Amino acid sequence: MSTQTSPRIAFTTLGCKVNQSETDLLARQFAAAGYDCVSFEENADVYVVNTCTVTHVADKKSRQMLSQARRANPEALVVATGCYASIVGHQLAGDRTLVIRNRDKDHVVELVGGSLGRAIADTPTWTDLEKCLTISGGQERARPMVKAQDGCDSHCTYCIIPRARGRSRSVPVDDVVLRVQALVDEGHSEVVITGVDLGSYGQGDSGLPDLGGLLQEVLDRTSVQRLRVSSVEPGDFDAAWLSLWQNPRLCRHLHVPLQSGSLTVLERMERSYTPEQFAGMVAQCRSSIPGLTVTTDVITGFPGETNQEFGDGLQFIHALHFDGMHVFKYSRRSGTRAAHLPDQVPEPVKAERSRVLRQEALAGVNRLLARHEGVTATIAWESDDGGAWRGLSDTNVRVYGSAEITRQSGLGLCKRVLTSPFRDGLWSEPQGADIMLVPVS
Repeated sequence: MSTQTSPRIAFTTLGCKVNQSETDLLARQFAAAGYDCVSFEENADVYVVNTCTVTHVADKKSRQMLSQARRANPEALVVATGCYASIVGHQLAGDRTLVIRNRDKDHVVELVGGSLGRAIADTPTWTDLEKCLTISGGQERARPMVKAQDGCDSHCTYCIIPRARGRSRSVPVDDVVLRVQALVDEGHSEVVITGVDLGSYGQGDSGLPDLGGLLQEVLDRTSVQRLRVSSVEPGDFDAAWLSLWQNPRLCRHLHVPLQSGSLTVLERMERSYTPEQFAGMVAQCRSSIPGLTVTTDVITGFPGETNQEFGDGLQFIHALHFDGMHVFKYSRRSGTRAAHLPDQVPEPVKAERSRVLRQEALAGVNRLLARHEGVTATIAWESDDGGAWRGLSDTNVRVYGSAEITRQSGLGLCKRVLTSPFRDGLWSEPQGADIMLVPVS
């Protein structure tokens, strides 16, 4: 370990927005405890890898980042936390590897300090927001995430996350409001409210509002210029929430995971809705929120998925005209019920179905971008990206602007007319145009 007075600590995050929010809080805790937060590429005394296990690919990336940390400094303490560490922690533990499961994330600073022999009086904990939020840990994103909910009670047959995250539980309203306002005070113009099953916020706790009530509290009690909802499960969505979008500070973008457009596949997944119910919800949202962007997640190659089921699902997806879609090949997860289902789909079949769905996803993105060309939109500028400033509209359209434009507009919210060099189905790199659109990754 380094002889410096302040240990150097580095972080890297894989996976979801909840992990990103947690890493930000962890970095602030360590900074408040006197650690020197550095880039993951730098030499450090402690490396924290916030892992993900949503797919086999995520598992592999988690292992790779842990190995990278060990190579960077063999004498450093490597901390494996997050969902992958929570599932296979016993496989990762070693002399210089500390495994901290999600259930113990509230005590990461204390556990790391103990491993380093560095006791700190009044160690800041996960809930010491007022102390930690005034200190930067260097992990703040241009669009910071605020975790309002954790865990999930749904137990879909393909999903390992309830085992890694536990039962659904909600962050107190006052803590969410406090963190949002602290980020606003740091200069962030947009904040994202996120959770593992965000739509279940407040369920089972009579002292808390539902998600709609939480969003109203944040809008009423903070000066955030723009508030975005990360993702809401279709079975949780309440039509009563739609009136919230009369407030222009709430982004006109809903990400609602479909997973499959086939009724029989949804039944095997044990999802809590039918395709018809999903379509009705999307139609109601679009009619209530003018200009709404709707994106989704789809899994292909779920066990037993026949050509007929895939075709029915594709037809349903095409009819709904999503504005973007994350496509995942089914990943067989040990510890899930789907892993034991018969008729596992061969990998080449999954790959071909994934290719078809990605074409459909690209068509949706192109429709979204074409719909925005020539529209005056409010942009939240984020950062310099290879010589051009990058920003996002409230409808989830990625925008690039020249340095001159951003100097004139400032780096908060600004209104610009969106233009695009869209030609022959291709989007060129940002060259020559003051503002242009590119597909959202």
